[in-house]
Amino acid sequence: MHRFFHIFIVFVIAFFGFIDVAHAYLDPGTGSVLFSTIIAVVGAIAYSLKSLYYKLLGKKGSSGFEVGDDTLVIFSEGKSYWGTFRPLVEELIKQKIHFRYISMELHDPALTISSDYMHARLYPKNKWSFEKLAKIKTPVMLATTPNIGSPDYPMVKSSRIGDLVHVFHAMSATSNYRLGGLDHYDSVILVGPHQEDNLRTIEKIRGIPTKQMVALGLPYLDDLLTHRPNLPNQTSRRKTILIAPSWGVKGCLNEYGTDFIRDLAKGDYNLIIRLHPHSKLYEPDNVARWKKKLAGLENLSWDNDVFAHNTMAASDLLISDTSSIRFDYAFLYLKPVITLDIPRESREDFEAVYFETTWSETSSNIIGTTLNRESIKELPHKVEHMLQRNLADEIRVFRDKTVSNFGCSARHIISYVNKKVENAKC
Repeated sequence: MHRFFHIFIVFVIAFFGFIDVAHAYLDPGTGSVLFSTIIAVVGAIAYSLKSLYYKLLGKKGSSGFEVGDDTLVIFSEGKSYWGTFRPLVEELIKQKIHFRYISMELHDPALTISSDYMHARLYPKNKWSFEKLAKIKTPVMLATTPNIGSPDYPMVKSSRIGDLVHVFHAMSATSNYRLGGLDHYDSVILVGPHQEDNLRTIEKIRGIPTKQMVALGLPYLDDLLTHRPNLPNQTSRRKTILIAPSWGVKGCLNEYGTDFIRDLAKGDYNLIIRLHPHSKLYEPDNVARWKKKLAGLENLSWDNDVFAHNTMAASDLLISDTSSIRFDYAFLYLKPVITLDIPRESREDFEAVYFETTWSETSSNIIGTTLNRESIKELPHKVEHMLQRNLADEIRVFRDKTVSNFGCSARHIISYVNKKVENAKC
C-alpha cells in the first residue's frame, strides 16, 4: 500500500509544485541544474510525507525512520559526496539490506531514490539538525566527513554511535586533512595500505586511541570509472590542458597566481580551468579576481559541471597542486599530470605538518612531474614534453599496487560494515 501512496504523492507534488520550483531556482545556462532541483525538491518532500504516512500507521521506528535504531546510518553533507555514496547505496539495495541515509542538502540525488531498503531523511544544515545528529543511535555510522567531533565543527559525535566509520572521498592520504580530521572516528576504510602509516603516526603523536583500519578501496573512484564517458579518438585535434587547483592557501592559483595560465594560452592548446567547489563558497573574491585577470583569452574556458567526467575525458594533460584530482585523472585515464608544489608553510593547518614528505609528494613524479616556484618558468616546455610521453603502463602498475579492489570496492565495504552491524546485534 505504501508504494502506491508514495507514487501518488510524487505525482501530486510534481503537478502542483512545478511552477514554484522553476521560479525559485534559476542558474542561467545550466538547465540540468534546474531539472535536478525540481527532482530533488519532489524527492525530499515525498520522503517527508512518506514518513508522516508511516507515523500515522504506527510503523515508524524510534529514531524517526521506518526502521529501528539497530540499522546502519550513512551520513552525507550533500550532493558533492554522492559519488562516494552512490556505489554503497546501490550495493545495499542490491543486497536487500535496510539502512538509513541522512543528507544535509536538498539537492542530494539520494533523496530521489525510492526503495523499500533505503530510509532517507533531509537534515538541513542548522542547529536543530546538528542537535538531532548528536543524539542519533546506530551500531554503525558511515561518513566521509572529516572533523566530526572536532571543536571547530558543529557536528559532535553522538555517544550512541557504536562505531563511527570513515570512508575516504579522495586518493590522498590523511596529510591533506585538517588537523584532527579523523581523531574521533573509531574505524577507517583505507583506499590502500599506503594510508595506514600516516594515521598510525598521527595517533602516536596526539596520543589518541588506535583505530581499526582495513584497506578496501575507494568507491568514489569506482563511481568515476562506472560513469566515465567514452569519447571518440580525436588524435588530430588541438591538445587540451585541464587546470584543476585545490582551494585556499594550498591551491596553485593562490600560490602561483594566473601568469602561468596566460603563458600557456600563448601556445596552441585549449585550456580548461576547473575550480574546487569550495573556492566558490569560501573564496569568491579570489574567483572573481582570477576570472577578471584571465578574461579575453579565446582558448580558455571554465568548467562548472558538478562532476569532472567530461573535462577529464576530453583533456590530454592535467595541471594541479595538492588536489587528489591528480590521482583520479591519472588512474582513470592513464594520462600525465604536472604537479605545482605547495610550500609546507602553506599547509600548517593540515596533517601534512607532521611529515617531511607525504605519499602524495613522492607519488607525483610517478604519474608525471613536479614544478616549484624556481622551475615554474619551465612549464611550457614541460607541458610539451609530457604530452609526447606515454606513461599509461607505468601509471596502471602504480594504480594496481595502490588502490585496493579497484572497480569493485562497494561490495567489500558493505560486507565489512554489515558484519559490524550484525555483530552489534548479538
